[in-house]
Amino acid sequence: MVKDDKAGSGSSAALARRVDPDRFLTVLPAPAARREALFTLIAFNHELVRALEMPSLRSGSGPIAALIRLQWWREVVGAERGDWRGQPVAAQLRALLDAGLVRPDTLLGLVAAREAEAEGMQTLPEWRAATASGAGGVQRAIGEVLGVAPEHGDRLAAVGAAYGTGALRRHLAPVLASGRCPLPDEMLDAAGTSRDRLAEKAALPALRDALKREGDAFLRDAGGPRLPGAGRVALLPLVLARRDLTSRDAQDPDVPRGRGLGDRLAVLAASLKPA
Repeated sequence: MVKDDKAGSGSSAALARRVDPDRFLTVLPAPAARREALFTLIAFNHELVRALEMPSLRSGSGPIAALIRLQWWREVVGAERGDWRGQPVAAQLRALLDAGLVRPDTLLGLVAAREAEAEGMQTLPEWRAATASGAGGVQRAIGEVLGVAPEHGDRLAAVGAAYGTGALRRHLAPVLASGRCPLPDEMLDAAGTSRDRLAEKAALPALRDALKREGDAFLRDAGGPRLPGAGRVALLPLVLARRDLTSRDAQDPDVPRGRGLGDRLAVLAASLKPA
């Protein structure tokens, strides 16, 4: 069974807060009985991203090493039996799956999105699909844990994709500096750069403009009425997405990574609005 957890207490909450403070912030208003499951999803997503950020990714064997690590997580999701006790996040994820709180296909979509990034995407349609399955898949999975009706899954994927695109726009410079390139060749070409010139900062404004256009399109797909009950929690990343896609701070490559008080208060206010 997936254990209850109080916000901010326990190792899963501490891990989620440390590795992904944005998503941690947006799931805090969730019912207490579901928070640990949500923290597990956040930790799982972080593990997938971490597979792409390890130093070996910048070496000649990097993509292969990343794909091997991602394959291990694919097996965690797909295997009905196995001893995952050596990896706490894997063990918690299997408990979540065994409890039927999240669909395996949704989690496999997250893995596939990171595999696409490791291999390098060429076209914008490829990138849009990966974003909808990756950042969008995180939000779809959050909706599943919260009991949101399946017919809202595509909308929640757009919510997550809008948030993910806005966050990437906000942190584009450090992401590229880390050796990751979550952008497609088509977008890089249009901005006058390429994968082997990511250290150059001249293309950052054009890339941020392109991400704003893509994020705005995801926002349009994410629009609609408020969802009942705990479903309102699944929509909270829209607050941060709108702020990130309009913020002038995104034009500053040295902008602090932390959230300001205004962001946190905006999420709190949205969580308190009546259904």
